[in-house]
Amino acid sequence: MHPFSMRHDTYNELLHDGIHAIFIELSKLNEVIKKPVDEMTDMERFSVFLRYAENPDYREIVNKVIESREGLAVASELLMSISKDERERAIFRNRRIAIADQESNMAQALLNEREKWQSVVAEKDATLAEKDATLAEKDAQIAELLAQLGVKK
Repeated sequence: MHPFSMRHDTYNELLHDGIHAIFIELSKLNEVIKKPVDEMTDMERFSVFLRYAENPDYREIVNKVIESREGLAVASELLMSISKDERERAIFRNRRIAIADQESNMAQALLNEREKWQSVVAEKDATLAEKDATLAEKDAQIAELLAQLGVKK
């Protein structure tokens, strides 16, 4: 744990005596967690709470830490509230993503269907163009035969 206060860069004046930053190296709490709760300092208790509150394997010691200080009980309630809010936000976000995915899938299906029908129409148009060309040839042959027979149209 490393406490710091905030000071002005140039004048070295304390920014505010009510604001302190404390860096807690949570990875170094392996020894602290082995201590009895009543032997832990307030900072150690708070650190244990922050590090292990959501780990079910440490639920018993975390509960003892919470019971030891009223501030930690409030922090625990706040953490649960935040976690609940985060879960609700995650559920809402996932729901929005699912709806967006469904709309995207429907739009893609419509595009695929449109492309399919455009392809079918293009094939039919090509077939009709071939048949029109064949009819034009046949009309030309009939006209030629009629001309050979001396029949005028």
